[in-house]
Amino acid sequence: MGQKDLAQKNLEFYPDVFADIINALLYKGEPVVKSEELMAAPTENLYLGKEGDIRNLYQDISKYVVENGKIKAQYSVENEIQAKKKMVLRKAGYEGAVYRQMFEGKEIYPVINIVLYWGKGKWKQPQSIHQLFDGKVPEKIKRYIDDIRLHVFNMRKLPKEVRELFHSDMRIVVDYLAEGAEYTPSNKKIVHLEELLLLLSKISDDDRYKKLIQLATQSGQKGGMSMCELLDKYEKKGEEKLACLVDKLFNAGRVKDLQEIVKNIEYREQLYREYGIV
Repeated sequence: MGQKDLAQKNLEFYPDVFADIINALLYKGEPVVKSEELMAAPTENLYLGKEGDIRNLYQDISKYVVENGKIKAQYSVENEIQAKKKMVLRKAGYEGAVYRQMFEGKEIYPVINIVLYWGKGKWKQPQSIHQLFDGKVPEKIKRYIDDIRLHVFNMRKLPKEVRELFHSDMRIVVDYLAEGAEYTPSNKKIVHLEELLLLLSKISDDDRYKKLIQLATQSGQKGGMSMCELLDKYEKKGEEKLACLVDKLFNAGRVKDLQEIVKNIEYREQLYREYGIV
């Protein structure tokens, strides 16, 4: 499993974030799914392989909605970096396995599966069973094929009116992805600080987020800060480090190095390590 997948799951697993994703993307921000009613559901199903052997089919995150001790629904979230041609068959396998268990049980409840697409391009692969069979079977046959659809959400391209429906830490992520270089850090308080920074460090090319993880870890900060406050703290830390390095180089008479660190960031980092400045 890739590091990006792990980083996404790490944040999405929290009930407040999971419920927020479902409500924002499926229910226009209406609190249909409540975090306090969520309970972890199995993410592993078994099926027969080509050789008759038992194989595992894993989902990223799956949660039950439980009311008064009874399961009312099951929601599953899949994270994808690349669009996969047969993804809809995978979904059919997930849902089929759960519904098969219901056939032998007493309770029945809906199973809803969504795909969070984190790729940079568009999802160009089939999003339904019917699309998968386009041009492969006659229409008179196709109309009798039960259609299963993928609900794919491009997390890098969510319009502003959809992003505004998010209230959890995921709002920071989707704003950052959509706005890119024009992203302006907000004053929204972060709840899951390390998990958020880990995800941002994996999906961006901005080295600041990796360093912010270190800064948060060193300070023991777990949450309650905004991205504005955190970046201000990072900038202040950077200024303090630079001032310390300048002082050491000046005292050592290293004038050429003083000139070099102004324009060469890599060399500056090298000297930080040389002098043990963290």
